[in-house]
Amino acid sequence: MTAVIDDAVSDYEHKKFVQACAAAVARTQADPEAWADYLAETAIFDNAVADGLEPEDFSHLTPQEHDENRSGRHLAD
Repeated sequence: MTAVIDDAVSDYEHKKFVQACAAAVARTQADPEAWADYLAETAIFDNAVADGLEPEDFSHLTPQEHDENRSGRHLAD
């Protein structure tokens, strides 16, 4: 029974974290100056695709499998 409660608490905490992240992004996008700053900060990652590695093909995954994180939890839940 304790494991069930632990899993429920973990799922709840994960959902709250994802919701908080989504709210933070929405707030940032609503502020044009903040959004421009964010885009400038993350521009360094734009060259990550030039790392010489071939892109991985995930087309064989179902939409649900694609959205699952490594722990098996669905990110939209």
